[in-house]
Amino acid sequence: MAVSQERISVHSLADLKNTSDDAIPAYLNSLSFKQSHTLTDTRLALGYSAFAICAATFYWDYKLGFDSTKHYTALAVLIYTLLNGILTFWIWGVEKGTIYIGTNASGDKIQIASKTEKHVPIYNLTVTTWKKGSKEGGKVVGIKKPFTQWFDKKGGFVVLPFQQMIASAVEVVGKMDPGKVVKKEKKVASVEDGKENKSMDDKWASLLAESSGASLGAEETATPKSSKKRSKKAA
Repeated sequence: MAVSQERISVHSLADLKNTSDDAIPAYLNSLSFKQSHTLTDTRLALGYSAFAICAATFYWDYKLGFDSTKHYTALAVLIYTLLNGILTFWIWGVEKGTIYIGTNASGDKIQIASKTEKHVPIYNLTVTTWKKGSKEGGKVVGIKKPFTQWFDKKGGFVVLPFQQMIASAVEVVGKMDPGKVVKKEKKVASVEDGKENKSMDDKWASLLAESSGASLGAEETATPKSSKKRSKKAA
């Protein structure tokens, strides 16, 4: 399985989440989803506007002095406060942890939001999909998996199990990447796969060892009973 060359600290929940978040756009864009950057662009516009207000206020004060610009400074502070309030509302009330919005060639839309709880290494995804032309509410799928399913002990990101998790849980993604869909009766690949790939001879040897061990155990448990019967007869 492909493992990223970049390593992160497995003890940093922020690094685990950010690396996983970054992998989702890369995967979906590779499946010909067209990503929408509207949320990010709006957030950046609000942030840069607030910065521009600060820079302009500093320039006015430096060139003209405080007394001649105090009314403009008061107005700038008011606008800056307003912009920051809008930015805060946008991040917590509109984006709500959204990390991806995209549309495929068929017109189906997908939106993915992620979150983690403090000191809990569990990755929580909320995936909402809309069929093309559908006027009803979107279909919501929740995914909750431990980071250990796609990060190895050294902090390497293992691509296959991560992509299988998304393709198997989200129908729209699974249709575009059917090779990554894992049925319920099959086991999803994990970072531990490959360690127990034994040959048939090794498996037969293990089976024979287990069966011989079981028979020996049966004989050992039967021996004390026979000795007790003999002792009773001797008495």
